[in-house]
Amino acid sequence: MMHKLLFSFLLLLFTFPVVGQDEYLARLPVVGGFSEISVSPAEEVWIATKAGNIYYTKQVGAVWNYASITGATTGAVSLGQTYERVTHFSENVLMVSGFIQDKGEQDFVYWSDNHGASWRKVTFGKSSWIDACYATPTGKAWMSGSSQLIYCTEDSGRSWREFNKVESTGNLRFSTIHFAPDEKTGLFGSHWNVLYRTTDNCRTWEKLPTPLSQNKYRKLSKEQRPEVRKARIFGKYYLLNQEGKVFITPSNHVDWQRLPEVIDFEVSPAGHLYTVQKDLTIQLYQQDFSPIWHSTQPLDQAPRALFVRNEKLFAVTHDKVYRIEPAQFTAARLLTNQIDIPDPELTIRSHGAEYGVDGQDIVRYDKASKRWARFLTAPFPIATAALFNGQLLVADQPLTNYFRVDEQRKVLLPFTLPASLFGQQANAVAEFHVERGSQGCFHADNSRRSFARKGNQFELMTPKKPNAFLPKMAERIPASVVAELVAALDQSRTQAVQLSDLGISKDHVEHFQAFIDREAEKIKKQGFTPFDRDNLYQFPGENADFSFYKNTAGNLASLTASQLTSAFGQAYGNWSTTRNWSRVVFVFADGKRLIVENSDDKPTYLYSPWQGDYDGLKFSSTSIRFGQLLNELTEGQFFPATVRDKNYALFTITNYLYKQKLLAEE
Repeated sequence: MMHKLLFSFLLLLFTFPVVGQDEYLARLPVVGGFSEISVSPAEEVWIATKAGNIYYTKQVGAVWNYASITGATTGAVSLGQTYERVTHFSENVLMVSGFIQDKGEQDFVYWSDNHGASWRKVTFGKSSWIDACYATPTGKAWMSGSSQLIYCTEDSGRSWREFNKVESTGNLRFSTIHFAPDEKTGLFGSHWNVLYRTTDNCRTWEKLPTPLSQNKYRKLSKEQRPEVRKARIFGKYYLLNQEGKVFITPSNHVDWQRLPEVIDFEVSPAGHLYTVQKDLTIQLYQQDFSPIWHSTQPLDQAPRALFVRNEKLFAVTHDKVYRIEPAQFTAARLLTNQIDIPDPELTIRSHGAEYGVDGQDIVRYDKASKRWARFLTAPFPIATAALFNGQLLVADQPLTNYFRVDEQRKVLLPFTLPASLFGQQANAVAEFHVERGSQGCFHADNSRRSFARKGNQFELMTPKKPNAFLPKMAERIPASVVAELVAALDQSRTQAVQLSDLGISKDHVEHFQAFIDREAEKIKKQGFTPFDRDNLYQFPGENADFSFYKNTAGNLASLTASQLTSAFGQAYGNWSTTRNWSRVVFVFADGKRLIVENSDDKPTYLYSPWQGDYDGLKFSSTSIRFGQLLNELTEGQFFPATVRDKNYALFTITNYLYKQKLLAEE
């Protein structure tokens, strides 16, 4: 519901053009992941990435720049230069740490005392991948990593000393470090469910319980890493993020309590606490954990990193940076003038101008300057653009909301496609093709059965060969069947999936419930294998609530059409370098093509959802009828046995709803 309300609010913005933005600035191409940022005393924001890149901006709202330590070009991936973070000791004294190699050594950080104009190596001790680092305003800092030693500096990173391992045996690597203002009391959290406290600057240690060890939540699977992602000291409280769940406890008696509405947090040197709420608004607390302020404006996305400087919260999302305080909520895109806007992959000519789509941006080619300029920015990632009846349209990622580009006013206006997209075209198909293909780094395969219309039927265009693709498929197909396929796709754009579409009987449900019992027992005996790409029946973990699957299947009548449509509308992407696709192509008499394809890594029942492309206009289809007709037409050979099984249809529904339940509980 919150997503729908937010989307409705964003629609109100479409009648206003984007202003105050240099149209030639490119989106900052951040290469490599990051989970930390640093903000200088003058509020410069710096990002270091795992690809060995550093980016910074003089202030929120200014352009971003690229800073190189090794001389690599912008956006390059530097081998052996895995930067985890930038650390500011002062405006001019900076440090970069992570997994940094040179001549086989990983025992140094990069250090600069001239604002990054030049860098030198500072050796900290035994070689280590630095996983965690915390610095104070007085020039002290603590680091730890793969060596399990703790490194400490008291002169802003110029020199370092070592503390022994906290545990002399085992492999205790710390993922987060934080110290109280006394610079003696610190929390050290590990990748594997361990939390230590020191009250004398790393000389002695006390092991504290974690939320998981106190049974404050239950892991879905033992394969999950119970990482303590962030630990912070907040007055007389400790805060912890473990596996994405946020908890708080009094420091004098550790009893973790879940903060279910909080997804991230950060504390200030003065002892204030900023939290990011589930709805992406910001809340500010004083030291007694009483609220001071709650923002009315949300972040646009969950933050990738937070930092507090000058009692202000700084946040970076995928494409924006924020500076937040009760007096002001400022957001700015990550833009740079060091490169031009790149050529978009998708371009369209409309009214004599050439347009392109790049993420959330619609760009237009400027013939005078011979470069692309940002024409307008949508408040959502744009999935596609197309010309439809002479109008330039764009759509969001789910391909459910379409908008017309008003080229004169530079705004997006809501647009509704006609109820019948193909109309009489369903009866004017000239050719019909069924394909399956695979494309990888070292291979490319494609199999096809092609039919051409002759009167009231479609005939196979080439003689059937031995071991042909879909050998049981008839050589002649009634034209009415092909027209019904097109009509099923057309109708599904505006019609939700109904339970009656699935044809699930009481016997199917009982068979599924027995199947769930067998799977639960098998996992109990044999263990759980996560991320098995060959197993379509993939549960979230061995501790999944299997009774939920059985009970939901037994109460299908209580499910809404919206829930069913969402269950069969989940696309699971493709995480391999190999792309496999299944495709049906309709060629109409006027030459236009309707291409319907599924290339999901883990397809749902009967390959729903399908992505349609009608002469460049893309849409999504959850038509169960289309899959059923195609299965009958190909004599059951187009879909793998599991994908066409009613048992898998029930799993598709129940597994989706169970994951939604888990998300709601996070």
